[in-house]
Amino acid sequence: MLNCTKICDVSFLEDTHYQTYLKGKSQALWDSGLDWSMASDDLVPEHLKCLAVDIASMSAHVEVLGMQNAAELLAKCEDFSLKIGLGQAVNDEARHAELFAKYALLANGAISDCSKTQELYDNHFDSLSEFDEIFLSHVFLENGALEQFNIFISTFGEDSLIGQIYKGALQDEARHVQMGINYFRQKVQQQSSYRDFLVTHLNTYQSVLHVNESAIRWLSEFSRIDLELLSQRIEKRQASFINKILAEV
Repeated sequence: MLNCTKICDVSFLEDTHYQTYLKGKSQALWDSGLDWSMASDDLVPEHLKCLAVDIASMSAHVEVLGMQNAAELLAKCEDFSLKIGLGQAVNDEARHAELFAKYALLANGAISDCSKTQELYDNHFDSLSEFDEIFLSHVFLENGALEQFNIFISTFGEDSLIGQIYKGALQDEARHVQMGINYFRQKVQQQSSYRDFLVTHLNTYQSVLHVNESAIRWLSEFSRIDLELLSQRIEKRQASFINKILAEV
C-alpha cells in the first residue's frame, strides 16, 4: 500500500480535488427524503415496472464493483485531497448499491441475477494493477453511466422512486467523473506524452469500456429514443471525456 503524504506536510485548501470533495459534502443527504412506501407500486408505467426492477438490480451489481474499485484506489492513493475524495466515493457507491438493491427487494421481493455483467467488469479490473489504469477505466465507465442514468430518469419519470434514486446517483457519479478528469488533466499538463497512455488504454479496452451496439439498441428499444440519435449522444459523451482531459488550459 502506498502511504499518504504526511499530514503535517499537507496543504490542500485550494486544491481542485478538495473543492470537488466539498461539493460532495453539500449533497450528502440527498436520499434522506426518499419515500420507500412507493416501491411496491412505483409511479412507473405498468409495462416498465419489471424492467425498473431489472435495471435497479443491474445497477446494484455494478455499484458494488464501483465501491470495490474506489476502495482499492483509496488504498493506493498518495495525494491527501484526492484520497479523501476517493473515501467519499466509496461511501457514495455503497449508498448507490444499497438503494438500488433495496428498491429491487421492496418492489419485487428479490434482486434479479445480473452477475454476468458484474463478472465482465470484474475480469477487466482484475487484469489491471497500476493506479492510473484502474482509475481511468473506473471513471470512464462512470462517464458512460451518466448518459444511461439520464435515460433511466426520463423513461421512468422524475417523480417515480426509481427516477429519484437515479437522479441522486447521477449527481454523485458526475462528481466522480469530474474528479477523474481533473486528475488526468493535471497528469497531461505535467507530462504531455502522458496523453499517449490515455488514448492507448481506452483503445485497448474499448470492447469493455465503451457502450456496445447491443446495449445501445436495448436502451433505444425501451426508452423509445431514436437509435441513431441515441448512438450520437453516447458517442458524444465518450468523446467529451477525453477531450476535456486533453483540452488546452
